[in-house]
Amino acid sequence: MSATAETLALLKSIDASLKELLALSKSKKRAETATVGFAPDSDLDSAHGNEQIRFDPRDWNGPSFKGKRMSECPAAYLDLLADAYAYFAKKNDESYAKADNGELKSKYDRRNEARARGWAARVRAGVKPEAPAAAFPSDTMNADEISF
Repeated sequence: MSATAETLALLKSIDASLKELLALSKSKKRAETATVGFAPDSDLDSAHGNEQIRFDPRDWNGPSFKGKRMSECPAAYLDLLADAYAYFAKKNDESYAKADNGELKSKYDRRNEARARGWAARVRAGVKPEAPAAAFPSDTMNADEISF
């Protein structure tokens, strides 16, 4: 085999390898940006699983739920909220945006998306969260009931 034929064979091999790596990269990226599922009950029941709503989704036409907990919102609202978090995750992935701790912001967006989808499923099923326990007895009593 001549040097030209060897060089051509080597270039074809490199080209095939690059195409294979590109295809693998695209499939991995697609898997990373795919819509996440529902948050597990252990997460939804944790101290941070019933998050406070910080914004209303752009396409929501009903009353504002800003400041409410996810468990206090209708399922349709939570679906739109989850879609908004998925959009934010995609945009943060594209710009490789990082939080102050060095983690990708999209990680937190996907977690919030999963929580919103989990609460939407719970609301549709009629599940009501337990009322949080009062930190102090005075939290559940009025001033007239407190004895000294």
